[in-house]
Amino acid sequence: MLKRIRNSLSAKVFLCVFCALTICCIIVYWVIFALLPKQYDIDSYNEMDRNVTDLVNELDISTLYEGEEIINNFCMRYNTSITLTGNGEIHTYGGINTEHESKNVIGSNLTAIVYFTDQEQEFTMNVFYLSRSAHIITGIMLRLLPAMIAGILLLSLLSALICSKLIVSPIKKISRISKRMAELDTECRCDVDRSDEIGVLSDSLNTMASNLQKTLGELKDANSRLKEDIEHSKLLEEQKRSFFIAVSHELKTPLTVLKGQLENMMLGYGDYKDHEKYLPKAYESAEDIEKLVKEIIAITKTETTDISSRLSEVSLIETVNETVETIKPIAADKNITIHQQINEDMTLTVDKGLWSKALSNIIGNAVRHSPEGEQVFITLETNEDKKTLVVTNTGASIPQEDMPHLFTPFYRADKSRNRATGGSGLGLYIVKTILSLHDMTCELKNTDNGVSFYLYIQ
Repeated sequence: MLKRIRNSLSAKVFLCVFCALTICCIIVYWVIFALLPKQYDIDSYNEMDRNVTDLVNELDISTLYEGEEIINNFCMRYNTSITLTGNGEIHTYGGINTEHESKNVIGSNLTAIVYFTDQEQEFTMNVFYLSRSAHIITGIMLRLLPAMIAGILLLSLLSALICSKLIVSPIKKISRISKRMAELDTECRCDVDRSDEIGVLSDSLNTMASNLQKTLGELKDANSRLKEDIEHSKLLEEQKRSFFIAVSHELKTPLTVLKGQLENMMLGYGDYKDHEKYLPKAYESAEDIEKLVKEIIAITKTETTDISSRLSEVSLIETVNETVETIKPIAADKNITIHQQINEDMTLTVDKGLWSKALSNIIGNAVRHSPEGEQVFITLETNEDKKTLVVTNTGASIPQEDMPHLFTPFYRADKSRNRATGGSGLGLYIVKTILSLHDMTCELKNTDNGVSFYLYIQ
């Protein structure tokens, strides 16, 4: 029972209010019981004193004969006995027999000096009266005591129930809401419509729930971004690992060839005695290695470059024209015509050197991977204020299974891995890296005319 009371706010409030009201009512009743009779005695005495004063004032303007009648009437009216002493005589009026009165009857005396109009000497008037009213009140209160206690208990019980309902009910509701909040249920709200402290607590909980919901949303977003960053970091690590594996593989073959050529020439095996024949081939192998190393260095520099301080505004048409002019000799060797069909110029904020390198790789790839006699078209498409630079080389096609891997370092659709036809496999990876630095994206698609490279500028 005690444990249940300790764990229940309703029981605590009920008991506290019930006990407090009961004790207060009992104290009030006891005070009234103790003071009311005494106060009534005082009031009775004061009232009799006023009556006697009025009697004296009336006797002062009367004769002795008239005064006797007035005194008799007063004794009958107020149940008193009056003794009038003067002229050597004692006159008694009224009469009170106290022998058969209750022991609780209180007798009191009032004395006053009286003058009559027909008498020269003053008279002393002694008024004796009985007061039983105070003891009657005491008896009544004693008889009513059980009913008063029952009433006090009933009143305390009802008051305690009402207070418990008014105070504890909203607190219970707030407690349930707070438990749901503790379980991270941020949708719950306290709808306690009050302006007192409980209402303030309810509003505070609602504010806390809103802030908690906002914070949890921010945490979820941050967690989502963190997961994306982790996945991105894992992807970058995997890409770096794959890149270094590919670099090792790509460097291993030309180095092995170069080492074998030099070793055979040094030992004079077979035809390798003819140094003039094999030195140029060894030199070509060294050039391939040098070219590959330069491309790897270029990629590393590009990935770690902060281009924010090197950005400048350039014309799209001008940079495309400059790139086309540098590639025209290669296109002429294959009898390929390059059509620059950009009818609308636009200004780009880019690192001009990196941008030119990306364009050179894109247009150069289109020329190198086109059959002889084909054409390359460069256009600018506009779709809902979005600009896309499209480079299409006709007569070419890429196997669909190779599409997802074209931007992977050292990947070549040419399975023979001939550098003369397939390059080093770093061109598109470099392009993607440069465009990422400029917040641009790209993709390759097979079209009805050939292969199209889409560069999404904005």
